[in-house]
Amino acid sequence: MKRAKSRSTRCQNTRLIRCRVMEGDIPESLIALLIFEHLGPYSIFGRAAAFEREMKALRRAMLLALTLLSIGGCKDRSQVDENTPLRFWNGFSGPDGVTMEAIVESYNEKNPNSKFDMQIIPWNTYYDKVTLGMAFGGAPDVFIMQVSRLPQYADAGALEPIGEMFQKSGLKAEDFVETPYKSGFWKEVQYGLPLDCWPLTLYYNKKMFREAGIEKPPTNLQEFLDAAQKLTKRDANGKVTQWGFALAEVHNNLVAFMDQHGGNIIDEAGKRSTLNSPESLAAVRQVQSFIGKIAPEPQGANAWDNFKTGRAAMVMQGIYMIADLQGQKGLEFGAAPVPQFGPKKATWGGSHMLCIPKGLSPSRKEKAWNFIKYLSDNSLRWAGAGQCPVRVSVLNSPEFRKLEGQYQASRQLSYVQYEPQSPVIGQVAGFADAAWEAVLMNKEDPKTVFETASRRIDALLERR
Repeated sequence: MKRAKSRSTRCQNTRLIRCRVMEGDIPESLIALLIFEHLGPYSIFGRAAAFEREMKALRRAMLLALTLLSIGGCKDRSQVDENTPLRFWNGFSGPDGVTMEAIVESYNEKNPNSKFDMQIIPWNTYYDKVTLGMAFGGAPDVFIMQVSRLPQYADAGALEPIGEMFQKSGLKAEDFVETPYKSGFWKEVQYGLPLDCWPLTLYYNKKMFREAGIEKPPTNLQEFLDAAQKLTKRDANGKVTQWGFALAEVHNNLVAFMDQHGGNIIDEAGKRSTLNSPESLAAVRQVQSFIGKIAPEPQGANAWDNFKTGRAAMVMQGIYMIADLQGQKGLEFGAAPVPQFGPKKATWGGSHMLCIPKGLSPSRKEKAWNFIKYLSDNSLRWAGAGQCPVRVSVLNSPEFRKLEGQYQASRQLSYVQYEPQSPVIGQVAGFADAAWEAVLMNKEDPKTVFETASRRIDALLERR
């Protein structure tokens, strides 16, 4: 989650941007990115009580964008000295960073004439630095982009199309899992190559399951409810001492429920909100029915800690969190596909996309692509850090099947669903998150809350 910037930092950034605008240095293609990164999408679209204030902030941001549209051109990096070290940026600040560092070192040993320096930037400031690097110079040659961000940057003209390099390399679309691969395209142009997939996964406490006489993780709604009721324990005064389930992260859990009911936040065309559709309402009402019976109110990080410390028997989180559980002393856990709660099989997911910024020289672009292909070819090593590979050959390898948790999560890749592509999906998600919390924590009526949120989402989409 992106943290809001302090007032002093915002003022400093405003002065810097204003100066560069006056000098004609900020490219038109990155104006909107600078504005939204500067204000912070999640700080603009905060929680339920702040809808009107946040809409005013959005209008100010959009007005500022319109006044800056006389400046053009993406920062040209074609004249960068060929001896300047090649750079690879990512936000892997946890144990996954150690794994990626080892892969990069291996590449450098094999390619002494095109070594890459890897820089890890925490996710909460990552896109600020990427955007400013593109605008002012100093951008990396290859960088990781979370799939939901790709339309925003591609739409701004900040990314290099990679389709021709992909075809010349001998890779084919069928070498990859379909959904992650197609998500690297924006308006039928390929801008990113998926390194992995992180499907939402059911984690369960094996010891608690044994003690409750439950032999296997649930696969459907009835099995889930039966297990959660058996696993929810109360003391003599009726106070819950152990929950059957906990919402570790509201956003990805609720999107998964909506996907299974045929709903979503916005339609596939990215033109209007579907948050208030009957399907989406059915999904949130289903989750609402769990609260106080088999699950507590959403608690964010506390819910995850409750699972790690044995106060909740089941949670659903991305497969990327498996390393955190593996490091928890005394925790005996299992991983499984998310149960089918609605009419269709589906689970929330995403990918890390490998991207190249616009404007590299032909030589640096070629080296960047070779590096990207190496990371893709060696994605089995990356899977060990808590990811599912998306190269079909790696998925089918006996080596990958030895990674039990990742393998169980990968069983969902044929029906994993990514959030609809939109350059403003981050802002849209802020409205949805606020609505969900109003319903699940404040017990407000879903229909009323979702209709209000949908109107605001539609107003945002109409401004596109």
